[in-house]
Amino acid sequence: MKCPKCGYESQGGASFCQFCGASLPAQTAPAAQASSEQDVSRQPTRPLSTADVSSKEAFSSRSDTRPLSKEPEPFAPLPQGAFLLGGRYMILEVRNSDEQPHVYLAEDTTPASVCPNCRSEVSDPEEQFCTFCGADLASSEPLRLRYLIKESADEQTFAVEAQLLRMRLEHPGLLFPRDVFAEAPYGFSRYYLVEPEFLPPPATSLVVPQKLAQVLVWGVSLARALSYLHRHQLMLQGAGVEHIAVDGASAYWVRLGVARVIPPDARSQSASYFIQDVRGLALALYYLATGGTQYDPQATLPEQVAAIFAQTLASPQGLADASHFGEMLEAALQEVRRPASVNLLVGRCTDVGQERSLNEDSLLIVDIASVYRSESAPVGFFAVADGMGGHEAGDAASHTAISALAQQVVADVLRPASADAALPDPGAWLAAATEAANQAVYDRRSEAGTDMGTTLVAALFIGDTATISNVGDSRAYLLTPHGITQVTTDHSLVARLVATGQITREEAANHPQKNVIYRVIGDRPRAEGDIYEQQVAPGEALLLCSDGLSGMVPDAQIWHIWRTSTSPQEACDRLVEAANEAGGEDNITAVIVQVGQ
Repeated sequence: MKCPKCGYESQGGASFCQFCGASLPAQTAPAAQASSEQDVSRQPTRPLSTADVSSKEAFSSRSDTRPLSKEPEPFAPLPQGAFLLGGRYMILEVRNSDEQPHVYLAEDTTPASVCPNCRSEVSDPEEQFCTFCGADLASSEPLRLRYLIKESADEQTFAVEAQLLRMRLEHPGLLFPRDVFAEAPYGFSRYYLVEPEFLPPPATSLVVPQKLAQVLVWGVSLARALSYLHRHQLMLQGAGVEHIAVDGASAYWVRLGVARVIPPDARSQSASYFIQDVRGLALALYYLATGGTQYDPQATLPEQVAAIFAQTLASPQGLADASHFGEMLEAALQEVRRPASVNLLVGRCTDVGQERSLNEDSLLIVDIASVYRSESAPVGFFAVADGMGGHEAGDAASHTAISALAQQVVADVLRPASADAALPDPGAWLAAATEAANQAVYDRRSEAGTDMGTTLVAALFIGDTATISNVGDSRAYLLTPHGITQVTTDHSLVARLVATGQITREEAANHPQKNVIYRVIGDRPRAEGDIYEQQVAPGEALLLCSDGLSGMVPDAQIWHIWRTSTSPQEACDRLVEAANEAGGEDNITAVIVQVGQ
């Protein structure tokens, strides 16, 4: 039976509409059909506002969940164990019941699998192969993902987010909620927004000023996402630093309820809306780079960066093209990253540990410094490999990978650098070198008939910029005077659980399956490494290490040891000693590459 008020189709024999609670007459089908057709024709044409989208336009009510018992209070929270969206989400915990919107921790009752090769989420349990990379899903681990669900009695609370989801927008710089829907658990409509349990930290939580190069990296990503919204005739009214979240080198637009659609009859004035958006982004970046909440033309900034802020924040014309703004930031970033002279200081140490009889770790150091007119332009390659497979397997795997990398470095990097010739593209070369190392280990594994394999983390330094590749759970960390940041992402089960919001980083450190990894060098004909780019400023360092260090010594202690050491070599020696004092359960390897002051 269709409700004459909202058009929702309730089950036969229902006396009240499950969607809006309206009373249902005995025969309502013709009237409900007419009402539904009228609603479709009245889609909003003005910019989205809280008055523009009604519940029947913006929300889906896809649930066949039966109503709970009569609501004891005007807007009581749902009980633990309640189900939403036809049983899709189960309430685990009430996080906030004192004010609207209510906030719940909920579990997705439909298991999701994660591809062991590309880490894509596979929602269909019947899938046998990954739709993104074609990998066999037989070894994938089923996960029950957790989410935060916000609940409101006001149909307009999540109306904008519902409209955005209906537009099927997708961009790596935009964090949309997972779902928005309406339901009547007590017989009266409530409105729900589903989002991940753990979101990247907001930019407002950062200590300012941040490093200028990092701010420019964030700005490029945010400008590209803003350009994407503009191409879809969307504007971010008044969005600023409070609508930005960051995670390492990545930045995202969040809290997208401020977005508005520019109606067709106002698109001739789109430029004026876009100028305000670009200005809001520029002011957010200015705050992150300087700590200033108001633009100051006298602020100490590189000339090219200062000119960008002057054009976007001080010029009456402003800048409407977000894509062009991103290109300007990218050009300025290249200038900021181009120091006149760089000096690399290197330390290294490897140890068998306290419980193993054989050291299956291997490392590689290749460092060449070219000095011309007192300006140093070093080129260096550094790698750590943690072998597995037991005696005459794990050590052979790590050694084979390192040997293959050394051959690639000599042929493609060391010789051109010595002859002052053009160097290869760092990202493309490192990807090819990682693949060559994988092929070498795979061939040896096939010949020997063993299950040998190895993790790998490698960094190619050109000047003060490191291009990094990792396969497995050996890590790269950035060490700065302000703290330690993990650059790489482990290809491990617990890392995936952290990424999907199942556990916290603190819980991952003691998880019983923390050593389970799903991508290694040598176990398949191809092994694609993740590629990262990281600038290392004077006084900062890059640490490459096996999990014999990262699994035994907390990040905070690693940073403290580095900060209190007189050299990278002393730091490496002390880090290995700390891992052994903590139990030394595995082989331990550390390489530190520090940019001299």
